[in-house]
Amino acid sequence: MDLATAGWELCYLEELTVHHQASERRDAHGRRRVGLRNTLWFTWLRRPLRAALRRTAHLARTVPRDRVSALAALDALRGLPWVLAERRCVPPRVEARLASLEASQENSRARRYVS
Repeated sequence: MDLATAGWELCYLEELTVHHQASERRDAHGRRRVGLRNTLWFTWLRRPLRAALRRTAHLARTVPRDRVSALAALDALRGLPWVLAERRCVPPRVEARLASLEASQENSRARRYVS
């Protein structure tokens, strides 16, 4: 998003589908924990307040209610002083693009935060 803010473009092609299969040698729970924490940090660092609250609420409703998710949320909260110090919302033109992706993200099987 920092590159988009600086004027760089990213194109989405509906006819292009990319599948990623994570290595079986990696710690699935650890990856999920860091991934969820990073999603929260990105949301809080770059999205306007209303969008950040909406995305945080969506995640709270949809991630598994387990120890890994709880630890990820705790990790994210521990970083809150840093997040607040570094918070730089994207400009409206970039936020509009992020907002346009929300429906597809909510329906994506790729972002279910399961391990």
